[in-house]
Amino acid sequence: MTKKPRGRLYQESAFIFDEFNGLKLEQLIVCENSKLEPILVYIKVKNRNWHQYFLDAGIGFWENWDELIDVEDDEEFKHLDYTDKLKLKGKRISKIYCTKDLKNSRIVIEFKNKEKLILKCVNPEILDSQCELIKIE
Repeated sequence: MTKKPRGRLYQESAFIFDEFNGLKLEQLIVCENSKLEPILVYIKVKNRNWHQYFLDAGIGFWENWDELIDVEDDEEFKHLDYTDKLKLKGKRISKIYCTKDLKNSRIVIEFKNKEKLILKCVNPEILDSQCELIKIE
């Protein structure tokens, strides 16, 4: 595994994260609250540590962690492996970026085959509205 500085890398309305460009996705775990809303997305790519990303207060966050943290399921939070569900295993990442989306932001992972995985607010015109994770083929 590559050891890079740990912690929060981005906390902005727009950013480009290029460390995963050209790498294959190994696993994607989504932490959902009791309303089935994605709260955190954990991503693992080949030869890299676990990273997590999320939206809050209208902006995007990207963090680098050595291991998964706080992944115990309880009544309020469930951690679900979406790798197979979304058919992402082994997909090569083209680029990752966060962009402004009305009063919020969205985080987009684009794959070499032109598919996109998007974490966005359901109602982007409402600051900090409920989030959803969608795949566009």
